[in-house]
Amino acid sequence: MTTLAQQATTKPRIAIYGGAFDPVHCAHLEVARMACRQASLDDLIFMPAAHSPLKVQGPVASGAARIKMLELALADEVGFSIDDFELKRSGVSYTIDTVRDFKNRKSEAELFWIIGGDQFAQLDRWRDTNQLVKMLTFLVLARPGYDLSVPTIPELVWKKVEAPLMNESSTLVRERVAGGKSIMGLLPSSVEAFIRENRLYT
Repeated sequence: MTTLAQQATTKPRIAIYGGAFDPVHCAHLEVARMACRQASLDDLIFMPAAHSPLKVQGPVASGAARIKMLELALADEVGFSIDDFELKRSGVSYTIDTVRDFKNRKSEAELFWIIGGDQFAQLDRWRDTNQLVKMLTFLVLARPGYDLSVPTIPELVWKKVEAPLMNESSTLVRERVAGGKSIMGLLPSSVEAFIRENRLYT
């Protein structure tokens, strides 16, 4: 049994969900919900990147547009928020810098980072990985039929998030918009309307 004293000293469990979110879509939201349930998170923070160091091209939509789409998508979600730290910093978005900043602001929190299995497999390519793994626990999205490859990194702590196979992707949304095809059902209707009204990805 957990006593009141133990409850008072329990650290809040907070996860950061990084990505371009260009645009945010339904699979992003479902992954976030599953991570919250399976890891018993108190809060989940969407962190849109300025430019991933492992991608040649940066996001198509502006930072302001991606923030607005996240605001629309999360309007009815409980326990989700947005942090624009990486956008304000601009340039290449290194996770180690983001985590250090967050630790300074939320030193009392137990920190998690949500990551896809494909990115997890190349975690050893990230900047200062040996320091990063000491600061948080990775929540790794496992997909059906995908052989999860675990990098050999000392002190790495991770947990698997089970998720069904989801077909939505930001690339698919952008391609369908550019081709004049329907994106209904791939993302929240409010985000779909924003893309249409602002002629994004055409």
